[in-house]
Amino acid sequence: MKSLHASRGLALTILLLASSWAGAFQIGPLGTKHEERLTNESNSTLARIAGTLGVLIKTPVHEEITHLGKWCHVDRANLATDTYCSGRDVGFASPYVIYGVRWNDLPPFRLDKDQGNCDYMGQKNVCRLDQTVRFSTQPACWYCLFKDAGRKAQSKAIVGCNKTANSIPGNLMTRSHFGDLQFLHGMANAADIHPVDTRAQILDWLEFAWKVSSKEITPQTFLKDIDNPTIKLHFGCTEWKVVDLYLLGRQDPASGLVTQIREIAFGSVLHTVQDSFAAAHTEREPQPTGEQCEGSSFAMPARIVEFHAYGAQDGGLHDHDDSRDAMTALAKERWPEAVEVTRNLFELQSDGAKWADASSYLQCVFTLSERRRMSSPGETYRRSSTPRGQ
Repeated sequence: MKSLHASRGLALTILLLASSWAGAFQIGPLGTKHEERLTNESNSTLARIAGTLGVLIKTPVHEEITHLGKWCHVDRANLATDTYCSGRDVGFASPYVIYGVRWNDLPPFRLDKDQGNCDYMGQKNVCRLDQTVRFSTQPACWYCLFKDAGRKAQSKAIVGCNKTANSIPGNLMTRSHFGDLQFLHGMANAADIHPVDTRAQILDWLEFAWKVSSKEITPQTFLKDIDNPTIKLHFGCTEWKVVDLYLLGRQDPASGLVTQIREIAFGSVLHTVQDSFAAAHTEREPQPTGEQCEGSSFAMPARIVEFHAYGAQDGGLHDHDDSRDAMTALAKERWPEAVEVTRNLFELQSDGAKWADASSYLQCVFTLSERRRMSSPGETYRRSSTPRGQ
C-alpha cells in the first residue's frame, strides 16, 4: 500500500497533468482496451488511477469525431448532450484506426542518452532509456519532456533533421507539439510562414499517410527513400522505416500490428484533417462555401484564412476551442464539418481509393481563402506577454 505522502504526490501529478495539457482536438488519456493489448504494455499506476478518477487530460473528442464519421448512431440535435459515441470502446471505427487517430498526439519514441535527463517533482532522471516512451508507460517522463519542450520552444526551434544554430533536437512527441512537425495537427511550424507553404507540408504528409493506408507505400520502406519533399526534409536523415515511425517498440512481425498499419496510417490522416477544423489550430471562414469539390459529390468546407502556430499561444485559450463543447456548438444547425469530412474520408477509404483519387478531395478540404494571411498564434489565442511579431 502506498504511503499518504506518495498518494498526495500522485494526486498532485494528476491535477497538474489535467490542467496543463495543450493538444489538438482533445483525446482521452487512455486508448481502447484493445490498444492496451496491441502495444503489449500495461498502463502505469498513474494512468490507471487517473483514468478511473476521470480527471486526466481531456475528453476523447478525436475518438468521438472518428466514431461519428463511421456512423455511430446519435441524433444530431442531441449531440451536445448525448456522449454515447465518445465512449472508450464504442467500436464503430476499428481499434487500429483509433490507435492511428491518437498517434499524432501520442507517437511512441525512444530517447538518446543526452535527451533523457529530465527531472520531475524532485525525482532525478525519470525517463527510462531502455524502453519506448509512451504516455501510458512512462507518464512522468512524458510529461516532464513535454513541459521542458514547451519552455525551450520559446527561444529555440525543436527539430529532427534540420539542425541550425538556434535549434535543439527533439523526439517525435516534442517535435509534433512544439517543433517542426506541427503540420501533423493542421498548424504552421512557426509564426510568419506563408499559408501556401504550410498547406504544401500538410498535403505532403497526407499523401504519405494515405499511400501507406492504400498499400502504395509498404511498411518496410525507408522514409529517406520516399519521393516526398516534406518526408525527406523531416525524416530523410534517419534510418527509420515506415513501420518504425508508427509502431516503434511493437514493429516486429510477431506483434501482428504490422498487418494493420494501413488502418493506423488512415487514422493519422483523420487526425490531421480533423485538427484543421479546430479553431485554435486553423482559422477558416465563418461559413462553408456552398460549393462542391471538383470531381466529387462532396461539399467544399469553409476556406482556410490562417494556419496558427502554437509556440506563442496561451495553452488555456488554445485548449478551450479544442473541447467537445466547441466541436458540438453548431450541431443543432448542421453536423460539425470535422464529422462530415471524416465521413467522406471513410467513404473514400472503403472504396479503396488510391492517392490519385483521394488527393483532389483533400486539396479541396485545404482550400485557401482569398483573405489568407501568414501564420501567427491568432489574436484570440496569443499569450498576453507575446509581442505581435511572434
